[in-house]
Amino acid sequence: MRKSKIKNQKSKTQTKNIKILIGYALCLLFFNILFAQSNINYLFPVKLNNKYGYIDEWGRIMIKPKFDNTWGFAEKLAAVCVGDKWGYIDMDGQYKISPQYDWAENFSEGLARVIINQKTFYINREGKIIIKSQFNESGDFKEALTWVSTGDAYGYINREGKKATKINYDWASDFSEWLGVVRKGTKYGYINRNGEYYISPQYDWAGDFSEGIAVIMIADKYGYIDKQRRIIINPMFDQAGDFSEGLAKVKVNNWWGFINKNGEYVINPQFKMVGDFSEGLAMYQTDSLYGYIDKSGKITIKAKYDYAMEFSNGLARVQVNKKWGYIDKTGKYIWQPSK
Repeated sequence: MRKSKIKNQKSKTQTKNIKILIGYALCLLFFNILFAQSNINYLFPVKLNNKYGYIDEWGRIMIKPKFDNTWGFAEKLAAVCVGDKWGYIDMDGQYKISPQYDWAENFSEGLARVIINQKTFYINREGKIIIKSQFNESGDFKEALTWVSTGDAYGYINREGKKATKINYDWASDFSEWLGVVRKGTKYGYINRNGEYYISPQYDWAGDFSEGIAVIMIADKYGYIDKQRRIIINPMFDQAGDFSEGLAKVKVNNWWGFINKNGEYVINPQFKMVGDFSEGLAMYQTDSLYGYIDKSGKITIKAKYDYAMEFSNGLARVQVNKKWGYIDKTGKYIWQPSK
């Protein structure tokens, strides 16, 4: 009788301990979920039943699909379209700027380009108009400047809308690493923020500086220069891209590969098409399908997509049968292709 009583007491104690452990585990899980949600840094646009919404990196719908069009998030805000008007939402799906624009683009350095009645404006995060553009075309702000065009000539303005350089170039691009590519006549060069030539127009084409190096073209061949104005990789490629994560894509005899900053092949030309490296992986194309390789050229995700985009914030957007989905770096679907 005494043994039975002791046994029952032990059983009750064990049951109580198990309940405590289960309760502790549930609380831990709850707080982990809350912590994860509060630390979400990016949301990904998805399309479901012809409406757009947003998911997190685990594929959970965080903002229900209810918009007619969207951009991705930039600086914690996303441009969304309802009917024929654009506005901006935050990462909780709440309107920060109600739909009112005929067109809207992502925020860049705290300003976004919008169009009202065919006129271009730049607004701040509160929707206040900061710049009333007087130009035919303009870009996003990069390094506190943006290019503008009158239709006949290009130049740059600052964040107050004032001219930062003369509007007398035949073409201009975004500033990158404190230099802007401009064209005068048929030759390309680089200017500084004061509009002074850092490298006078002398190339048949020139790209942005990236990782201290820029791709240039001379006599139909592509090579690279550094900021000391030296040609560091002789023009020898049929096409070439910017350096990204230490490697640049180059094309020779219709095949793409990758070189390092010494001009040495790290991945021999063998692909029909490739993208830039991003988060350690690059898109590649073989025949008509796309997959991903690592920096050694090893195929990490086999070519099986109709189209594939670069990895960003841990996920890559891929297309299958005209539907878009997201995969992680193992090739696992986080969001099944939908439309």
